[in-house]
Amino acid sequence: MTIDATLEIRRANKRDLEDWLQLCLAWQGAPATANPVLLRQLLKQTLSDDDSTVYLAFSDGSLLGFAHITFQVRAVRLGWRCTIEELHVEQPDTGIEQQFLNAIVHECRERGDVIALYLLTQPDLEPRQFEFYASLGFRERGREVLIWTGALL
Repeated sequence: MTIDATLEIRRANKRDLEDWLQLCLAWQGAPATANPVLLRQLLKQTLSDDDSTVYLAFSDGSLLGFAHITFQVRAVRLGWRCTIEELHVEQPDTGIEQQFLNAIVHECRERGDVIALYLLTQPDLEPRQFEFYASLGFRERGREVLIWTGALL
């Protein structure tokens, strides 16, 4: 299955909180479903955090997935590390993950001082093989951590 031409990837804003909350609550097996009140608070805080970005994927007004990234300073290395904290799509392998990666790499390049892009995998929630992420340009860096092999600068 491939994505259609109506796909829109954009940064989330506070008006997207309810849609994002509902997508997270519908995520089978996600621990956040046990405490929707805490989830709402954490999502709201994430949207106002200066060192994180949330991207949403919409098609025909329906929310299809999200990617949450954070930036951490790497002072000694003179740059930042970007980490994809969560990447979830309702229908995997539709090309949405690649569109998220394109948006994330674009943001890293705009910042100009991002020296590494990491992906925290979630085998309990998204039981996909590392081969899928390798096809997006990642390689294993440690247990449940992948690093992107593409250029950021």
